[in-house]
Amino acid sequence: MAASTFTFATSVLYLLPIVILLLFNKSINRHFRKQQLEIKLPDLMVPYLMLGIQILSKQTFNFSIFPYFLIFIFSLGMIILVIMAYKKGEIIYKRFFKTYWRFIFLSSILTYYFLVSANIFSLVIA
Repeated sequence: MAASTFTFATSVLYLLPIVILLLFNKSINRHFRKQQLEIKLPDLMVPYLMLGIQILSKQTFNFSIFPYFLIFIFSLGMIILVIMAYKKGEIIYKRFFKTYWRFIFLSSILTYYFLVSANIFSLVIA
């Protein structure tokens, strides 16, 4: 494990997703609602979370877990697709991609904060 120090940049990396969700959720949702789009703030945060997963995993474990995360979300997409096809008898792509993207957000935020806690744990032990 990489022993690094706790800096201001590290604390920003830890807290930024929560701060963005709390401060900008209403304004982003209102902006896209005025344009009649069904985009929400968690949909826009996924690329940032994926970048954070890459950075935090390299920082914590000295290797990237991002390829394994990609395998997981692609497998999740196939499972969601099969379940939707089985339940509905057809595949509605708009519904599939919306559901899939929201599951990607949930799994990426959980992975992100797992890595944050692992990084804090490695700093405390080191």
